[in-house]
Amino acid sequence: MKTCLSVLLNYVFSKDLEALYGKDSYIIINHVKFCTVNKHYLIDCKLFMTDISLFEESRLDGLNFLIEESLKWSNFEHDKFALVATYDLVSQS
Repeated sequence: MKTCLSVLLNYVFSKDLEALYGKDSYIIINHVKFCTVNKHYLIDCKLFMTDISLFEESRLDGLNFLIEESLKWSNFEHDKFALVATYDLVSQS
């Protein structure tokens, strides 16, 4: 599921990712775990963005939306998830 989410977020939704966080932004999924107590997925990821002004507008709501859409594509749309996200600003190449 980790690889599936990485591909969906970085390739399939690359235009959305670029619109939300700048050109050459990408996401690394650290791990995806299922929490049996709360019955939801815990998704730990790191967002590398290139435009801080775009981040100020969308914050992590955009990342939450992209993960929801990715879960729909991977047939996990009815499952709940919690997002643990860190972010970093990288220079454009």
